[in-house]
Formats: sequence, C-alpha cells, structure tokens
Amino acid sequence: MVQTQTAYRWKTSDLDRLPDDPFLQYEIIDGELFVSRRPHLHHARIMSNLVVHLHAVVRASGGEVLPEPGIVWGSDIENNVIPDIAVVLQDRLHLATGPALSGTPNIAIEIVSESTRTVDYVQKRYLYERTGAQEYWIVDRFEQCVQVWSFTGNQATSVSYGNHDTLTTPLLPGLSLPVRDIWPQI
Repeated sequence: MVQTQTAYRWKTSDLDRLPDDPFLQYEIIDGELFVSRRPHLHHARIMSNLVVHLHAVVRASGGEVLPEPGIVWGSDIENNVIPDIAVVLQDRLHLATGPALSGTPNIAIEIVSESTRTVDYVQKRYLYERTGAQEYWIVDRFEQCVQVWSFTGNQATSVSYGNHDTLTTPLLPGLSLPVRDIWPQI
C-alpha cells in the first residue's frame, strides 16, 4: 500500500479524478490517499469463508453482510474506505440504501495483507472507533488470529482469538465461529 505524502487533504470527491483501474483500490483516511493492489485469491477465500459463516446469523437478526461495500461519509469528507466485510445490523440498515454505505457499519472487518498491515492495525482501527463502529475485526492470516476490538464501553477493548478458539460476540448472539474455519483448506 502506498500512502501519499503531500500537504493536500484528499476528500471523497477527489476520487473521481483518479484512473479507474481494476487492479488498484483507493482509500482516504484523515485526508491521506492510500493506493493498494487488489488482494489476491487467498484473501478472497478468507473473505468468502467469513461471509458464509456470518450470513445466516446476521440475516436471522434482520441485518446484512456486505463484502467490500465501501463507506462514504460525504463528498467533502476526508475519509473513504472499503472494508473487506461490513456487518450492518437492523438499527443501521438505513445506511445501506445507496451505491455505498453512507456511514459506519456495526462491525467492520479487515483481512490483513502484507501491504496493509499498519493501515489495518492503526489507521483503520482509530477511524472505525471514532466514526461509531461497535466492533472492528482484524483478521490476520499471517498470524492466524482474529483481533476483535469493541468500542461499546467507555474504553476500547480487544480480544485475540487463535486457531483453537471460537469467536463469539454479543452483537450476534447466535454466532459461534471456530477461527480455524476461517482459513482456506487448500
């Protein structure tokens, strides 16, 4: 991932000036433009496994699981990101009526790539925390763990789940996800 180092503060409306490239992904965090290559097939398999495990539980609660939905807070806002997966529960379904989410989902999920490690662990965590996510999951295929950040109390807390653990969350009472089932079995 490449981060631009300019004095210019990027906004969502600036993305229309960039080339439409199927191999690149553009994100803006706090006015900085991040350009990364689209993830490879291993990343897609992890995303697919997560969507399959989440789908029935989220649908039963009246919500939606959205792969790569994009989040746009407004055209003059200095943040525009594309989480790998967004879980939008019933109380925030109104955010999922346009071409992208118009606000922060209940749960934002990022799958770490080699080039996005710092952005996923630092910049996006703080972005999702201050924009109202209830949870942020960092799925790290290199460490074979899932770090779940909860922003629902007075202070952010995190729990790490390894391969021998089962991920649960109070936001999805029926979810019981063995972490080992997230990784592709190829």
